[in-house]
Amino acid sequence: NLSLIAFLSLFIFACSNNGNSNEKPINTVTDIEGNSYNTAKIGNQTWMLENLKTKTFNDGTAIKKHVAGTDWGDLTNQSSQYQWADTSDLNNVVVEELPFDFYGAMYNHWAIESGKLAPEGWRIPTQADFKQLEDYLSANGFENKEAIALKSSTGWVNSSGNGTNAIRFNGLPNGYINTLGGPTLGNGICTWATSNTNSSLPLGSRTRILVQLFNNSNILYTDNSIRIGAGVRCIKK
Repeated sequence: NLSLIAFLSLFIFACSNNGNSNEKPINTVTDIEGNSYNTAKIGNQTWMLENLKTKTFNDGTAIKKHVAGTDWGDLTNQSSQYQWADTSDLNNVVVEELPFDFYGAMYNHWAIESGKLAPEGWRIPTQADFKQLEDYLSANGFENKEAIALKSSTGWVNSSGNGTNAIRFNGLPNGYINTLGGPTLGNGICTWATSNTNSSLPLGSRTRILVQLFNNSNILYTDNSIRIGAGVRCIKK
């Protein structure tokens, strides 16, 4: 019966649409190198759903790759640098071998402060931007579980715990870069830079607010030396 088949087709289509009605539509943005990032509107904000991985500023200038030595946090030479977040899996929490850029890039203070990291029309978020995201989560069923909702559902060491990736933000355990330029706490903590620095202090004492997802259910906002490197998750202007 053709009419019955047509009815069932429409019914299945409608059910399929209803099942996805709460999903945020995903779009993309492309950086100057052609890297494409998934994005989504979350409340009144539009966020990248992936960490930045550009090796080039948005004006076409190359960013120096950190190879070795202690110049990562050098306050004298002030060289903009990046390095890939550490994907070594010493804790055996990931079955497959990860691509070198899986967690995105980690940037030092001078790269973050350049104002040229984000693709055109995007920017590095402030602490207030993350607080707004946190408030959205709290008001939409994730109160006191905001960090868990943002964390990826796999890839974390047991002591930190996986998240639920409830809104597809996919916060990955990219670790951070210590003041000497060494990767630290990969698989265990997610660290994103904000644009908030305390510029009223002498250079050697200045700090930046870093946003971290770690071993508890709440988002952490930590005041750290500007010599520490972090990942970047951009927000639309």
